[in-house]
Amino acid sequence: MEKINIVVCSNDTEYKVALKNKLVDENFAIIGYSDIEPGAKVRVQGFVPDIVAFLVDSYDINPQFTDFIEDMNLSAIGAVPVILTDKVTVDIVNMAAQAGVKQVLDINIDGKEFCSTMDRLVTKERKFNSDTGSEKRTRSTVYGFFSGKGGVGKTTIAANVAVELATRGKKTLLIDLDLQFGDADMALDLTPTETIVDISRDGNGVSIDNLTTCCTSHPSGLSLLASPPSPELAEYVTSKAVKSIIDVARNYFEYILIDCGCALTDPVITAIESSDVIFTVNDVNILSLKRAKVCLNVIQQLNQKDKARLLINKNVKKNNVTIQDFENLLGIPAYSVISSDFKTVNSSLNNGQPVTTYKPRSPIARDIVELVDKMVLEREGKVEHAKKSRRAAK
Repeated sequence: MEKINIVVCSNDTEYKVALKNKLVDENFAIIGYSDIEPGAKVRVQGFVPDIVAFLVDSYDINPQFTDFIEDMNLSAIGAVPVILTDKVTVDIVNMAAQAGVKQVLDINIDGKEFCSTMDRLVTKERKFNSDTGSEKRTRSTVYGFFSGKGGVGKTTIAANVAVELATRGKKTLLIDLDLQFGDADMALDLTPTETIVDISRDGNGVSIDNLTTCCTSHPSGLSLLASPPSPELAEYVTSKAVKSIIDVARNYFEYILIDCGCALTDPVITAIESSDVIFTVNDVNILSLKRAKVCLNVIQQLNQKDKARLLINKNVKKNNVTIQDFENLLGIPAYSVISSDFKTVNSSLNNGQPVTTYKPRSPIARDIVELVDKMVLEREGKVEHAKKSRRAAK
């Protein structure tokens, strides 16, 4: 059964927790949260959910609030709006219905009943879209590349994966969030005229127009939002700006890759929390093993461990530290293993070319392609189909 994704809109933490506890069916998942504020429309639409649950006190449900819901135009993305509140009245139900809200429920509704009701609403909406030939927009995916240790090849992998995705015709954005010493632009042989600082300092806020203006285009079609040209400018890039950039980008790009710095700054924490998948990048040595555990603990404290994926870089066949050591210590399997090939990587960086085009037959290039294959197949929901095809081919 296709998973039912929910975005929660509320300013009340207790209500958010209460709804999360109602999801007794593993087929349901909360994929994002938003406060009830002007920027909610862009944020919610970027997630492309099946359900948008508005959790508010009954005395806050007034014409202004229902106008806010109506203005979000959730039907355009195939999302079903519902309200959960402390007191359900006929007036509230009628007011909500005029704004396109499909159901008004008591916040204390039983978990099984809530899931059953949501399943019925989503099934009905999907059938309607199928009958009318409407296609639900595909949700973008945000990938954070993070490591607590420098020199592990995080930027190299992020840049190469981004170019490979763009080469395949995917609308891809690479955000360099190593705000003091980012060099994704150099890795791609690009010279940005505007960077993440310019969009962060724009008094008009973040829009898709000024986002694309501040990006630098790569020949592959990749868009790069480069890091600040000087370390002292990093202070202008706030968590709020990073959140807004990701929210706006979700409505335009299919793949959003974030090259996070090694420091756990507020903008990096925001990026981790906003990511759908967090690649913890490590090379194979004892220092990386130690840092990997620390990083995973931090990710766990942020309640993001379910998003973590172990990515091993610079792997060599004979080593005192093994991939299994990482898997055993972290308790998660290796998602991808990238071969060690310093000479090829160094030459490709010096020539400003990704390894997949510089030396496409090299082991590292093949590993990058295999990683991208896996990412694309997972995003398109064809992993099982791919496995069956490979088994049939054998």
